[in-house]
Amino acid sequence: MSKIVIEVGQEMDGATFRLSPKTRVLLSSRFKDIRPPTSVFVSNETALDFERFYGPLREELVTILTGLRESDLQKVGGVEFVDPAGGKVLLDSIPSR
Repeated sequence: MSKIVIEVGQEMDGATFRLSPKTRVLLSSRFKDIRPPTSVFVSNETALDFERFYGPLREELVTILTGLRESDLQKVGGVEFVDPAGGKVLLDSIPSR
C-alpha cells in the first residue's frame, strides 16, 4: 500500500491536519468500516502541553485521522506529513510504537 499522506495547514495559532484526497480514497477502499474525521485542528498550546506529558502528537494524529488500529497501520508503507500548498514533506515515515 502507498504511504499515508497527511496534509498540514499551518495557521497562526496551530495547524489543521487532514488526509490527502488520494489517501482517503485508498483507505476507504481497503478498510470499508472506518469513518475518520475530515480534519483535526490542534492549537500550538495544546500540542506543546500534550507532547510535554505524553510524547509526540504525530502518532495520535495518524490514529485519529485514519481510524486504524496500530496493527493495521503497520501494514501501510509509512506516513508523510506534507504542506499541501507546496508539496514539501514536513515529516516522513513516523516510527512505529
